[in-house]
Amino acid sequence: MIEISKITASVSDLPLKEPFETAKGRKTSSPAVVMEMQLSNGVTAFGAATPVKYVTGEDVQSVLSAVGMCQGDLIGLDPRSYRAVFNVLGEALPDDPSARAGLEIAAVDAFCKLYNLPMCRFFGGALDAVETDLTIPITSPENARQLAKEAAAKGFTSLKVKVGSADIDEDIARVRAMSEGAPGCAILADANQGFVPTAAVGFVHTLLNAGVKLDMLEQPVDYQDLDGLRYVTQHTSIPVFADESAQTPADVIKLVELNAVDGINIKLMKSGISGALDIIAICRAAQKELMLGSMIESAFGFSASVHLAAGTGVFSRLDLDSHLLLAEQPGTSGLFTAEGPILRPDAG
Repeated sequence: MIEISKITASVSDLPLKEPFETAKGRKTSSPAVVMEMQLSNGVTAFGAATPVKYVTGEDVQSVLSAVGMCQGDLIGLDPRSYRAVFNVLGEALPDDPSARAGLEIAAVDAFCKLYNLPMCRFFGGALDAVETDLTIPITSPENARQLAKEAAAKGFTSLKVKVGSADIDEDIARVRAMSEGAPGCAILADANQGFVPTAAVGFVHTLLNAGVKLDMLEQPVDYQDLDGLRYVTQHTSIPVFADESAQTPADVIKLVELNAVDGINIKLMKSGISGALDIIAICRAAQKELMLGSMIESAFGFSASVHLAAGTGVFSRLDLDSHLLLAEQPGTSGLFTAEGPILRPDAG
């Protein structure tokens, strides 16, 4: 029998190329907890967690504590029975989603290594490559225009912009400047909970009336304000997606029941692999759109999202550009390759 024999976790602080600002703050680096899952036959599998406190309530120390706490439950399990591993993690870490996600990624990596199976094929092998957008942070309209122009020149056809700042007029000016700098690109606006419902509706109407090609609006209001989310969805003509409001399958069921959104942005750090697969099933049954995003993650966490996107082939929008925000990202060899907006999982 092959079994999990040891789990270790280490912290890595990943510096960004440039400061990255959203409605929730400004950062110059992104922390990651890299997990190694050692098997009794000598194979080592990897996973990673990127905790974001305002989303899941976790930080680096809580992730390290969670990994340490559940080690005794995992050691001795056969990773080929990965669903059994998922079940144990769900019971042991119900309130530590990114810690659980990192360990689920490691469990799937172990399964794939044991069977010499690329992770994208584990997820179904639907596509050989996928196309991502590029995110532009809260910045001056002039800089946003230049960044959009440069992104379009590199082949990006979809741009995501952070809005929801204290100055909605500057948010509007930023999006309009991007539209001028890259007139052929679709624009996705992400408010990170920064608007009240009426302001979000006014934001959308102003931009559409100005001829901006606004493709969707993500998480316009506070994650707990589901009625406000539904109000924005009912009073705008573009798709509205939930992000922070949609962390678990149960959250998504509630959003579907309320008809509060048009789509869901899945992130592995919120739901883990097991939750992501459940959310995909819920949204497809409810005819809701699917988007896949990520935190600013290490290679082990980010690549799992690339493989999920290509393997399932179910996402209408991808926001998988965190590798472009990092000053350096060691360890990507053999996981995925990137050329402009095109991401290719390593398929062996």
